[in-house]
Amino acid sequence: MILKNLLFKGELTDITIEDGKIAAIAPASAGTEGKDCSGLSVIPGLVDMHTHGCVGYDTMDAHFEEMSAFLAQNGTTSWLPTTMTMDYDSIRRVTEASRDVSGAQILGFHMEGPYINATRKGAQNGKFIKNPDLEEFKTLDGMRVVTIAPELEGGMDFIRGTDALVCIGHTDADYETCIEAIEAGANCLTHTFNAMPGIHHRSPGPIGAAVEKNIYAQAITDGLHLHPAVVLMLYKLFGTERMVIISDAMRATGLGDGTYEFGGQDIIVKDGVARTLDGAIAGSTSTLWRCVKQAASFGIPFEDAVTMATRTPADMIGATSKGRIEVGADADLILLDKNLEIERVMIAGKFIEERDEQHRRYLEEKEIVRSITARFHTTGTFVAHEVINQGNINTTYRVDFRQDNGSIKSYILQKVNTYVFRNPKEIMENIRKVTEHLRGKVRRMNKPALHFYATDTGENYYIENDSTFWRLENCIDGIGYDTCDSLEILRNAGAAFGEFQNQLSDFDASTLFTTIPDFHNTVKRLDALFAAVEADSCGRAASVQAEIDFIRANRELASQLTIMQENGEVPLRVTHNDTKINNVLFSRDTGVPLTVIDLDTVMPGLAMHDFGDAVRFAASTAREDEPNLEKVAFDLEKYRAFAEGFIGKTADALTEKEIRTMALGAITITIELAARFLADYLTGDQYFKISYPEHNLVRTRCQLALAKDMLNKRDRMEGIVREIVASV
Repeated sequence: MILKNLLFKGELTDITIEDGKIAAIAPASAGTEGKDCSGLSVIPGLVDMHTHGCVGYDTMDAHFEEMSAFLAQNGTTSWLPTTMTMDYDSIRRVTEASRDVSGAQILGFHMEGPYINATRKGAQNGKFIKNPDLEEFKTLDGMRVVTIAPELEGGMDFIRGTDALVCIGHTDADYETCIEAIEAGANCLTHTFNAMPGIHHRSPGPIGAAVEKNIYAQAITDGLHLHPAVVLMLYKLFGTERMVIISDAMRATGLGDGTYEFGGQDIIVKDGVARTLDGAIAGSTSTLWRCVKQAASFGIPFEDAVTMATRTPADMIGATSKGRIEVGADADLILLDKNLEIERVMIAGKFIEERDEQHRRYLEEKEIVRSITARFHTTGTFVAHEVINQGNINTTYRVDFRQDNGSIKSYILQKVNTYVFRNPKEIMENIRKVTEHLRGKVRRMNKPALHFYATDTGENYYIENDSTFWRLENCIDGIGYDTCDSLEILRNAGAAFGEFQNQLSDFDASTLFTTIPDFHNTVKRLDALFAAVEADSCGRAASVQAEIDFIRANRELASQLTIMQENGEVPLRVTHNDTKINNVLFSRDTGVPLTVIDLDTVMPGLAMHDFGDAVRFAASTAREDEPNLEKVAFDLEKYRAFAEGFIGKTADALTEKEIRTMALGAITITIELAARFLADYLTGDQYFKISYPEHNLVRTRCQLALAKDMLNKRDRMEGIVREIVASV
């Protein structure tokens, strides 16, 4: 793409864009074709390194799509969502939120508090203020900038120890302390003059130290936070290379007057001015573009004001491909009309209207989620949703509601795949019975219990338009693992599934629906595979003959447990039937298991199948769809760790024959799953979600490689089980 005839640095210019980058900048030429931009000038996209929110959203909501779209429409093409002084979990939740947005691109985060001085807290929430904690800070992913008060205990050590850019702010530090902080590594003032001592001729304070050491200085140039003369003073002191224009915008930006939540406090916006209930200014309601134009109206040359909101903040945070128009830089551009109003905005080589499809899909999905959650008994006000990209079957969202105290309560909303789960009402009845049985036992252990919310009709599900099946459950804050190398975590996962089965040992399994008939009936699963081979409806069988031959050769071995159950040699129990480690939530702090989740497949089954599916997943050295089979093996140490946890919780309830066939359960379930993946591949990939055409085949080969290694290690697997039982 070539943007032709743009006014750039006073000259008509052609700018060539390739792969989201600026590929060439040349004088306008009539000999080349491109998009005619006559009458428009061009500046870099704005970079806002300090902004809290807009259009009703706040960074602490941990949802960025609608903010990013608004920012882009107003010229900000990249930004640092800025957190408030809140509890650690709320801040961590922000850093874990999706950054895949259609508008202004997220370059990381700016943490403003809680490491601040209570006497200069401004609109920050005083009850969460604390001393700097370097180890805690290091656990927050993507924190590019942090504002601290260096006079706090541990402040200097924090500054020396962090890799983030440190800003001095919300501080009561004197000149000498700030000099020490700057020499330790601090390199910026947060919203200069606001929430810090001013300049006195005998006490120059933070600002005097910043001038002496020539560090960066943020300034909110909205005409409210700083007098125009002070803005000009900062410009003359720090220049375009060290003065950074910020918006410090809050959620009311882009909206009207009213009462808004800000860091867990009520903020009153009147005539566009945001204040706390005690009168302190609480951020701004200005866009960064408005702050740039205000700065220019105060007497700063327009080009310099633009630089202080583009190149300078980008350089400060190390984003050296942003905020500039030069070859190799990101093609983030603003096209201005003759009145210097925004005409068009480009991000990464695409005008934002070309990026609107992603935003449109988000808004459509948001409205669906909002309308569905309204059917359930929730508390608070709907904020936003986020797709949770896990699981092969159901579509899962995290849905957030803001409570009256400003906190966010999260729910998990699922659209059940009724092609896979043909009897969803029976599934929900099983879940109701099991969760009610478990709830008292779990709470006595001081652990969170799964709960599914009711609708006005009293059901724990909602059917939309007589077809789409939805359910809503509580969101338990914990951490999950897709793969794990920690033997302690694997042991804890085994204990979680063992405890789950043990707590249901006094539950009559016959009262549950068999929601997926023959789910772990390996005989019928293999029959289904060989029927698919015979039909070969997609013409794929010839290409997988080696896989078919291996499964056929081990058909009798894999069928043993099913035959034993049919003969009454082993009992049916209440089983989970999907015991992967990622169906256990662990405490973020202690690593202990909190709860077992994903109860769709809870029904009568065999203990060996639960154990076998778990170790198939947990003790594999590779992910379930690893294409490089050289990476796939069965790790006996991981197997032992999981078995210690699982058998340790269930040994008293299991029969001798169940214990003796635990290792066989692992081999059986691995071959069975391979057969299911292969059958789905042969019949057109109708059951499991796939990411590419050969996905199910890759899964098949991975599981067969694992089964082969298990067969080679079967004697050792059985010996480990015997050793564990003897020690219990």
